[in-house]
Amino acid sequence: MLLVAISMLLAMLVTAILLSLSVDDGGAGIAAFALFVAAATIGAALGFLFGLPRARLADESTSTSTFYLTNSNLIKVSDWLTTIVIGLGLVNLGKVIPALRSLAHALHAPLGGKAYSGAIGLSVLIVGVLAGFLLYYLWTSIRVRELLEDAERQNQQTVPELRNQTLGEARETASQNNVTLLVPEDAPDSSLVTRQGVPPGTTVRSGTAVSVSTVEPPGGK
Repeated sequence: MLLVAISMLLAMLVTAILLSLSVDDGGAGIAAFALFVAAATIGAALGFLFGLPRARLADESTSTSTFYLTNSNLIKVSDWLTTIVIGLGLVNLGKVIPALRSLAHALHAPLGGKAYSGAIGLSVLIVGVLAGFLLYYLWTSIRVRELLEDAERQNQQTVPELRNQTLGEARETASQNNVTLLVPEDAPDSSLVTRQGVPPGTTVRSGTAVSVSTVEPPGGK
């Protein structure tokens, strides 16, 4: 995708230079390149919103985490904007051709005033929006999803086996696996763990509290 983006920028740069030479006006080439960059930026923003991965959110009542839940505000905005853009596009579909003609007329003078200036301006805008949208949509769908999943995996831990360990050993094991222990008050480190509230092997968020029950070791006080 990076190679495609660089290739398109170089192609647009060549197009801007050729346009400047053909109309004897360097400003026309700069205007064409600026239009492409602006259109690609808008397309990239839309591609990001349309391609944003949807998180599978845990139910608050059943989640084993007592800390944070995934913020879905941006996903909701993405859904709303998608619906609005598609709805407005369908409602105003009959106005697209007249709007494009008006836009071509407005771009005629800034792009050199030639007979083909308006067509070049429209082509630059359409290609810029589509290229920005597709490239950023793919990047968001693939790379951003990978980054989010990696971050989620790093934030998850597997509950270790704590039973049949002394409380001191269980504390050390829990610390190494980034979970915390809920232990009876005044339980000595020499006491034996007989039960744990979360079964071993369960995937939980980092910092999840695991309750344990202990008994005095044989011969203990």
